[in-house]
Amino acid sequence: MLYQLKRAGITQKDLVSVYVSVVRPVLEYACPVWHTNLPQYLSDNIEVIQKRALKCIFPGLGYAEILRRVNLDTLNVRRDSICQKYFDNIQQNVYPLPVTRKNIFRNSFIPWALYNCQ
Repeated sequence: MLYQLKRAGITQKDLVSVYVSVVRPVLEYACPVWHTNLPQYLSDNIEVIQKRALKCIFPGLGYAEILRRVNLDTLNVRRDSICQKYFDNIQQNVYPLPVTRKNIFRNSFIPWALYNCQ
């Protein structure tokens, strides 16, 4: 879609707006639920999608330079921020921390949020 819009003569600013409003929400959908247990290789795979989209808009520039130019964060940083904001909003109540025997449960959605966001 971005390639077609670019060929149609849409400006870089508008292409970034299309990416931010159409593509990125799909990549971040329900991230407070799955971000905490996302393996690094899957996080990297998701990041590749953003890299490709931004390189389509700004060919010839490095990923870090593009992020600086359009004032965007990496998707991992953004997911951390979304999760933190989400748990800050529900933090009015204090919930007891569950006792966990295994790290896999402790790193799942609800215990992770209770341990890290209260």
